[in-house]
Parts: sequence; C-alpha cells; structure tokens
Amino acid sequence: MAYAFDYKNSENFDFNSDDDSMQTFPHFQNGEIINELEIMIIDLLELILGNRFRYCPQVPLEIICSRPENFSRLPDEIWKFWVSSKVDIALIDRTFPTNRKAKLVVECQSHWHDSLEAQLRDRKKAKLLASVNVPLIYVRRIAEDQRYYRFYTPNEKHEVIYNIITQQGWAELEAFLLSFL
Repeated sequence: MAYAFDYKNSENFDFNSDDDSMQTFPHFQNGEIINELEIMIIDLLELILGNRFRYCPQVPLEIICSRPENFSRLPDEIWKFWVSSKVDIALIDRTFPTNRKAKLVVECQSHWHDSLEAQLRDRKKAKLLASVNVPLIYVRRIAEDQRYYRFYTPNEKHEVIYNIITQQGWAELEAFLLSFL
C-alpha cells in the first residue's frame, strides 16, 4: 500500500503558525535535475548498452574523484572546482556484486562549452578524471545537421558520428563506448 504524505495537514508542519521559516526561502520552485540533451543521451546509452550499467545523471566530481580525509589540504582554486563540479552522466556496474565506482563519464557539450572559461573547466575535469582512471567521452549535437551527434575523446583522437533518426553509426558507437568499459 502506498501512502502520500500530506504536508499541509501534517502534525509535523504547521504552515498556519506565526513561524516565518517559510518566508525565509521565498520564490523557490521544483527545478530540473537534468537537461533535455542529457536525458536523450541517457536514453541512447541505455538503448545501445542495455541494462548492464546504471546511468547516473549529475554526479558530483568530488564523489567520483574522492580523497581520504587525512590527505593534505588542496589549494583553494582546485578545492572550489572539485566541490562545485558535476559530471553529466556516470556509468556504474549493475551486476552483482556491484562495484559502485564510475566506469565511464559522458559529458554533454553544448554551445555553452565554447567559451574559454568553460573549456578551461572541461580540461580540468578531464585531467581530474584521468588521474583516477575514469574514461571520459564528450558528445555534441552537430550544429549543421542536428540529427547527428559526435561522440569523441577529450584529445579528439577518436570519434564516432551517430544519426539519431536513421541510427547510422549504431555499431560503431557501441564498439566505441565498449572500448572504454
């Protein structure tokens, strides 16, 4: 039997009291966790790779690239980047016994990644992921023909072009992804 929690009639919450705690956070709303491109790429990854993996959106970089507490303090610039950055999609094993460490990270690149500042952040993220041996793949919709997606490595030495409509490049994309897993 499923129960829905009735916040307005709950004994634990008195929304009619003089407590102004709700006014402390005005104008909040339920926000999006993941954007449209990321959802589409997760769906595509699930179609190609199946249920062998869990596809985790918006994973904090500090979880994937963790550090023991007894290590020396990071320089402020690196620490701020480390605790404030996320990866778009992390793949982890679904098999039993499961290893809950990232097997692959997929970063969705949009026009927002064209700025010099974003490119510097992307390079830092790539270096940090490489330092813990987590492969990174970028994916970007091709601007001239948005039916096509380019999957590529950070050094751009390896790439696959995939057509989302005709599925041209399916076998190549599957082989490309599996080569990192």
